[in-house]
This record gives sequence, structure tokens and C-alpha cells, in this order.
Amino acid sequence: MARKTTVRLDNYAIAQLALSPSGPVILDMKRRANRVKNKARRLCPVDQGTLRASIADEILVERNAIIARVGSNLDYALYVHEGTGEAVGKGPIVPKSKKALRWPIKNNSGSGRRRYQGGATAGYVFSKRSRGIKPTPFLRDALDAGL
Repeated sequence: MARKTTVRLDNYAIAQLALSPSGPVILDMKRRANRVKNKARRLCPVDQGTLRASIADEILVERNAIIARVGSNLDYALYVHEGTGEAVGKGPIVPKSKKALRWPIKNNSGSGRRRYQGGATAGYVFSKRSRGIKPTPFLRDALDAGL
């Protein structure tokens, strides 16, 4: 006749293994999130480096679920990631309340001062419409680094 074996689970010990900040599960999630963050930074388009520098990761424990988040807190990060205007099939970007769109020109003179001198409109580009920007899904493309 077969002997009965009794197995007792220590739920507290299991929770400590899974949810403790120094436990193996959290450490593994931190390592995976860090790999995704580093790959996203490599794939991120760079203009001045602000978006790339803003990419961060965090580990959350909510209702016994471990969540790793990687992303940016910048307002324009979503537009860079998902694209805008005609590039994503939404039509051109046109001004709503003015005659033209306006955005500042970058100063490429290297002196730190504005290259162009003049009135209130000096150093701006004007356009009646913009085609938008193509999507660059750097976060989505970085997810495979966490596997």
C-alpha cells in the first residue's frame, strides 16, 4: 500500500520569496526592466537627448502582482512613439485658431546666442500645414530584451 505524503505550504515564506524587494522574483524583474530600458534608449531617436534621458523603469507590487514599467514622463514621448498627422493616416496638422503653425528654429551657431536678430517672429518657422512625423516605436521594439 502507498504511503500518504502530506505537503504543507508556508504561504508567508512563498510571499517573501515572491514579493520581497530583495527576493529573487523582484530582482529578476528589475534586471529585465533594466534591459528593456537600455534597449529603448538605444532605439530612441535623438535630437537633444532629452527623450532618451527621460526613459526610466520602475517595479510596482499591486495586489500580489509584480509590475515592471518602462517609459517616459515627457508629454511628447507618445507622439514620437506613435507618430502624428499624415504619417499615421490622420491627415495633415493644420492650425486651429491662427493663420499658420509656428515653432522655434534650433540655434546651430554654436555660440549659445540666437543666430537671427529681429522682431518677435525672429527665429521661428511658419507653415500652413505639417505632414506630421513617422512613428518610432522604440519602447515596443525594446520589449524583446526583457524576455
